[in-house]
Amino acid sequence: MKQLTQLLAVMFVLLITAGSIQAQESENPLLVVSFQKVKMADVGAMNKMINEKFAPILNGMVDDKMLLSWGLFNHAWGDEWNVNVWYTVKDMASFDKFWEEYMKRISEKQPDAWKEMRGFIMEHKDNIYTIMNQYPVPTQK
Repeated sequence: MKQLTQLLAVMFVLLITAGSIQAQESENPLLVVSFQKVKMADVGAMNKMINEKFAPILNGMVDDKMLLSWGLFNHAWGDEWNVNVWYTVKDMASFDKFWEEYMKRISEKQPDAWKEMRGFIMEHKDNIYTIMNQYPVPTQK
């Protein structure tokens, strides 16, 4: 389990580094998506856990203007990445600031949440995308 945690951390750092090169050159907002493969029998339990433990913290971070938005979506048809979370942020610097604060709040308010979540995940990947167009455009406050 420790190796999985270390692997996820390394993958995340590599994604941040690679994404920051392009993202820092762009004034467009970012869409960060965390994809998980979860046993179908566990999808409901993982959704419940995310909504109970992570959602209140993420909602607060939107209210605090550290995130433009976030959401949880499940695979309905198409591939095996079936429990997914997205975050939208102004830019890479905003994402870095958000992520650091998010880790702090989770560890303070829900210290066992990451361990519980990892128990559901068979595989994980993160992607960072530059949003080129969207309608309606979210308000920037």
